[in-house]
Amino acid sequence: MRDSQKPCQHTLTDDAVYKEVVVIGNGPSGMVTSFMLAGNVPYLKEVPADLPIDDMLRARLENIPAGQSLYEADLSELAEGLEGRSQNPIPLLMDNLLRPCADLGIPADSLIEWKYDVEKQIDHIVLGRGPPGGAWHTFPPSVLTLSPAAWLSLPPYPAEGEGRLPARAVANYCRRYVQKCKLQRYFRSGVIVSSVRGAPRAGAPCAGACPHGARYVVSGYDKSCGRPFRILCKRVVVACGGGDRPNTLAPAAAPCALHSLSALQRALPTNIPNALDPPVVLVVGSGVSAADAVWLALAAGCRVAHVHRAPAPALARLDPDAYPDYTQVYKMMCDGPSGSHPSYTPYPRHVLAAAAPLSPRKPPKMADDEDFPKSVKLLDIVTNEMTELTVSIIAVLIGSKPDLFFLQTNFNLNCIDLNNCTKCTDESKHAAKRKIEDNRCFLKNHWHYFKTVLGQSIQSCKSRYLNYSEINGNDTKCIVPDCNKRMKECKCEVVPYSDPLENKIKCQCQPSNPYSSGIGFGIDPKVGVDCRGNPVAIDKGTHEMLYSPGLYALGPLTADNFVRFIPGGALAAVAHMHKERKNEWTGIC
Repeated sequence: MRDSQKPCQHTLTDDAVYKEVVVIGNGPSGMVTSFMLAGNVPYLKEVPADLPIDDMLRARLENIPAGQSLYEADLSELAEGLEGRSQNPIPLLMDNLLRPCADLGIPADSLIEWKYDVEKQIDHIVLGRGPPGGAWHTFPPSVLTLSPAAWLSLPPYPAEGEGRLPARAVANYCRRYVQKCKLQRYFRSGVIVSSVRGAPRAGAPCAGACPHGARYVVSGYDKSCGRPFRILCKRVVVACGGGDRPNTLAPAAAPCALHSLSALQRALPTNIPNALDPPVVLVVGSGVSAADAVWLALAAGCRVAHVHRAPAPALARLDPDAYPDYTQVYKMMCDGPSGSHPSYTPYPRHVLAAAAPLSPRKPPKMADDEDFPKSVKLLDIVTNEMTELTVSIIAVLIGSKPDLFFLQTNFNLNCIDLNNCTKCTDESKHAAKRKIEDNRCFLKNHWHYFKTVLGQSIQSCKSRYLNYSEINGNDTKCIVPDCNKRMKECKCEVVPYSDPLENKIKCQCQPSNPYSSGIGFGIDPKVGVDCRGNPVAIDKGTHEMLYSPGLYALGPLTADNFVRFIPGGALAAVAHMHKERKNEWTGIC
């Protein structure tokens, strides 16, 4: 029985709406989840006898009754024993069905047929900071993807092109995907989600889609106008990706550096001083993003100084025929200073020790606002020798982490007593002259709006900019002058072979704010969430967070860093939602 056949008898306040599911993030994870929530149901096609898929998987697929959707199947049983490039079983299963024999290089049609079923619609909304596509819109348009086009497709529409695609092509594909699937009404772009809190229980729900059945309240605001919103929902899908917080260096060097490829590309044409000709770009990092930065700088006619500790094994595993750009960078890194490569100078086993702009202006601005060189000091971690360089741009690309500040909130503006605001009482005497209704001041008339926006802004700033000591009153001292002092016990040590007068001290205090790191949600709940080392702890069969019932995590948050594995996480979550809805409706009826 559909929810619409049993109307809800309860209403909400004017500033809140009810959705059964809220999806946070409008990248590929949010897009394919919306496609399934909109009523598109996967059914298994007949498996060709000559298709060389896993024998055990073939046997299990043959046992699925005719006409049964994958939402009703036992996905964990079907995925048992599968191996591949994902550590999650359901994404591996879905990848084997959507792209059978993909790793063998055998082109084969999908084994899944999608059918629209209005009875399977789940009312939802997808919230995103930018246009549909998420982070794909932030990459430089010319940067090529790691995955081929066939692995970047979302069901049921394939991506156009073959081989590796430019990032702009993927971003355009995401825009078209939402339109072709007719999902526009579910998407709300240009918004910031500031908190996800437990919803107060108001009573027993009267229907399947009743506000009284809400578990969470999702709050945020529109970036264009600042207007806040509140959404009551029963389930939340966290699909915000894993690149919102780039890893940075020491606080003394971080303000002079750029931390994204898009920022580097914007800086290359305009942020090149005349003092250095040709300009020098310092790239810090040894992974794929750092290799992209090297190519962007060389293509712009710059000299490149590449600081890295050791060549990344990930670059060594790439096929030279398919990835000639990364292979060339890896070769230059391995050749070291003895290699002869025009405009490229590697600094292996080095770290960036210090950086400062060469300008009389005080205080210095951020690096992307400056048009003058910077002085940097590079430390050889083997010989402890220091090298000084003058560079134009510093690009630090050493990985990133997700920003989960909206899951951890503790600030409350309700402690402010509006009745004690005497200024408002005095100003209310002149309310008639200002044509304000009810003879009340503007602040009183709009207090709820102001309180909501102010609270969300403080929460966002608190997680992104304030020190942990500023939030919790931690008075722990550290011997490093600019240490952020975010741990109860400071852990700092003097760097060996250093001059005490130069104060070379290695600080091991927590480098990131726990309000953004997602402490409590990872496999190890005592440390922050990392998309590779400590992903969000989930039920492998449903992708529901272990520590937060009703919250689901998809994509990079669960270590699925390739687009090809994202539909499997969405399938696991949506199938679990349908099974829970069926049980909930049975209980209500």
